[in-house]
Amino acid sequence: MTNKSKISIITPSFNQGHYLEETILSVLNQNYPNLEYIIIDGASTDNSVEIIKKYAERLHYWISEKDKGQSEAINKGLAIASGDIVAWLNSDDLYLPGALQTAATAFEANPNLDILHGRSILFGEQTKEQIIGLNESLEKSAYLAAMKFPQPSSFFSKRILNANSFLNTELHYAMDFELLSKAILNNCDIQAIPDVLSKYRMHADSKSNNDFIFLKDWGLVVCQTLLSFDAGKKYANQLLTLNLLNKNPHETYSHSIALNDEELKNIFLEHLHLQYHYHYRFHHFKIAKNISRFLETEYPDYHKKMNFKKYDLRASIVPAFVYRLFRKD
Repeated sequence: MTNKSKISIITPSFNQGHYLEETILSVLNQNYPNLEYIIIDGASTDNSVEIIKKYAERLHYWISEKDKGQSEAINKGLAIASGDIVAWLNSDDLYLPGALQTAATAFEANPNLDILHGRSILFGEQTKEQIIGLNESLEKSAYLAAMKFPQPSSFFSKRILNANSFLNTELHYAMDFELLSKAILNNCDIQAIPDVLSKYRMHADSKSNNDFIFLKDWGLVVCQTLLSFDAGKKYANQLLTLNLLNKNPHETYSHSIALNDEELKNIFLEHLHLQYHYHYRFHHFKIAKNISRFLETEYPDYHKKMNFKKYDLRASIVPAFVYRLFRKD
């Protein structure tokens, strides 16, 4: 099958030569007939450049030069990409066979589609292999509380990237979530599919292991989303009082959709619920209890509905080291 849709894949790379070749082959072995593959290396000092040169004839473009991090590297690739469909695959992740064809088929079936997301296999060091991601699309506002799908299984129309600018180079962990949030706020057409499109690798040097930096960056994006609406400012201010962000918000987002008070409150509460359970799971009980006390005071019905007291009780009577040995939640 010859596809009309050109797909541009960008791989940002820095000193991950032990994974890079497998990543490159997972793209090239798709045998997708209209592929534009771009690798942006950040002046690696390991064997990455030698590996890239091995496949140079099959690449549309590659470069190895210093950059300011992953976001800038991806932006360099986005500036070059000319595909109708664009995605980035980090140098430690993998596409599963047929992923690009599946993405192209979905975009060709819906010319208005802006963002497609599938599921992914989480795997790697000390990681129980599991499938993550959504089986079906959400209401648009539900995407704004946190990143709800695995980035390696997401694809964007070039149109939506051009309309919402590229990645924020000041964000190193939530740049994809901010891009998604901006697109949602500008009424993008987003679709989930149940297909497993990628393998998402966890390892000691993986950025995904820095859960709390992710949370702080996500919190910043959520706060700026809330500040973008008059009705959301009270929730943004409450989030700020809990001291869960890595920096103070400094911008708001343009939007062409309207979010009512109930939707904004749900974004806020779902984000706090996520924050609570991350901190609880990793034994930051003081922070978790602070969130719980706030919710019990300000949103008692939600606190009761989500059964925070059960977790608070466990945290108060069971030492943290016991959770590390026997944690099931």
